[in-house]
Parts: sequence; structure tokens; C-alpha cells
Amino acid sequence: MIYIDKLMRFVEKYKDKRTNKIIIKGKNNCISNHGYIKNVLIDIQGNHNEIVIGKDSCLKDTKIIVQGNNHKLIIGSNCTFSGEFWFEDEYCEIQIGDNTTIEQAHVAVTESHSKIIIGNDCMLSNEIQIRTGDSHSIIDNISGKRINTAKDVVLKNHVWVGARAIILKGVSIGENSIIGSAAVVTKNVLANTIVAGNPAKQVKCDVNWLRQRI
Repeated sequence: MIYIDKLMRFVEKYKDKRTNKIIIKGKNNCISNHGYIKNVLIDIQGNHNEIVIGKDSCLKDTKIIVQGNNHKLIIGSNCTFSGEFWFEDEYCEIQIGDNTTIEQAHVAVTESHSKIIIGNDCMLSNEIQIRTGDSHSIIDNISGKRINTAKDVVLKNHVWVGARAIILKGVSIGENSIIGSAAVVTKNVLANTIVAGNPAKQVKCDVNWLRQRI
């Protein structure tokens, strides 16, 4: 593991140090890297945050923005990712399972104790957004109470997400499912199901998918 006083040793692991940048303001932050990073910005503003990059995983053209305390980013083995991880508030978590590939995505946990969990062997295309919250408040005029609190997002194992899809708070997507391009997913998706549209609706069930064309 790499703590603040060992950050330079972490950066020295890479031949072209200019492509990666680490900014940390806080204490007891930990980065454990067992993979490869290229053109990656890690910006941590807070305390007791943890980043783990699994064996043979590759992050390229990526920003990891951590604001607050006690957040966790856990990336499994043999993953690929480009895009942005965004943390706000406290005790938020993003987990990505083994062998998952994400071409380009904005993945944001935006309120305390919220999580985004992406399972094993998922395949996400480009320009995807996954969020646990809205980052701003919507107030009911009658009660005066906020009505848009954050909720966890879960993609179970072997989920395929098409380009420009948006997956919103509180959604759980079952195993082997397919999210169509530009879909806006606001409700749970059953396993072995294709959904598409805005808002996303079921278009076919009893399906599975392969990375290979056969």
C-alpha cells in the first residue's frame, strides 16, 4: 500500500511520470496499485480514503476525484476503465468486479453512505453515466422536505451497457442483461432482459450475451 509519505515511490513506478498526477490534501489516505495507469489524475481532498487497483487492471485517461472522508474505490483484477470516478461527502464506495471493461464513463457517488457496485465480467461502452444522486436538492413545497435523496446503484455480473446510457439512483440491473444505447434507466431491470428507450422499458426477455461474435 502507498500512503502519503510514499507517493513519490508510487509515481516512480511509471516510465513517463508526466502522464500521471497525484494531488493529496489530507491524512491517512491509501493507494494500492497492482495494475497500470496512463494519463491518470488522482485528486484526494480529505482523510482516510482508499483506492485499490487490482492485478493487471488498466486505467487510462481517467480522473479520480475524491472530496470528503472515508471513501473507497475498489477495482478488481483484469479490468479496463477510462473516464471519471467522483466521490462527495463521506463513507461512499465504488466497487468494480473482476474482468469488467468500461470504455468511458462518469461514475459518481454523491451523498454519504451511497454505493455503486458493478459486478464481474460487465461490458460498458462509452459516454455512460452512473449516479447515486443529483448533487442538488429538490424540495416539496408543501412539506418543505427534500425529496431526492441518494440511493445505491447495482449492476450484477455480466451486464452489457450500450453507449450513452444513463443509469440513475436506486436502480438494480440483473445478471446477463443488456441496456440499449442512450437508454435512461430509472427502474430495476430483471436478469436476462433487454431494455431500451427513455425511460427504459423491457423489449425482450430470456436472453444472454457474449463478447464474441459467433
